[in-house]
Amino acid sequence: MGAGGSDGFLPLSEAAARLGVSRLRLREAIARGVVPARRDNEGRWRADLSSAPADMAAATGDRPAAPEALIEALFDEIEELAAERAASEAERDRLAGLVAAQADALDRAVAAAEAQADEVQRLRAVTDGALDAAEGAAARAEAMQAAAERAMALAERSGAALAAAQAEAARLEDGLRENSAALDGQARLLDRLFSLSETALDTAGRAAAPRGLLDRVLGRR
Repeated sequence: MGAGGSDGFLPLSEAAARLGVSRLRLREAIARGVVPARRDNEGRWRADLSSAPADMAAATGDRPAAPEALIEALFDEIEELAAERAASEAERDRLAGLVAAQADALDRAVAAAEAQADEVQRLRAVTDGALDAAEGAAARAEAMQAAAERAMALAERSGAALAAAQAEAARLEDGLRENSAALDGQARLLDRLFSLSETALDTAGRAAAPRGLLDRVLGRR
């Protein structure tokens, strides 16, 4: 069994790597008929390592190759290298595009993060302002509560004073009624006394000219 075993037809790059030779040397071996090969649907050579010799240098030295075959192999290598270079450049351009897109995305992400940081700072400022306002409102509410409590206490004291004043007024009114009743009684008693005095004086038949009631009471002549 050869160096490649029964792996079937492989791309020349992989086949050359397995054989430990350059791709151009493998093309030369294919041109000399040492390694079986065929073109795939894309026109590229694929090598069959199932019957590849162990010593590629000795095998290629024993079999001469037609110059046309060697030139074709060289041109195939050049074309494949050019295609690989174009693919490499395309991949490089693709990767560069990806890097540019990632850089642009990173820039947008940084801008968004900065905008978000600014928004966070603004919200923090608004929150701090709201907290300060809430603390001020709480302090004002406490002051208003204290003022309300003082007003309530004052109202209670005022109510108590008013009740006491009303009670005192009622007591004075009762006393005034009592005094009025006493004065009325004294007035009636005085009227009765005056009436009795006049009756007594009239009964005594005083001949003196009539005098006023007050003079009579006082004993004036």
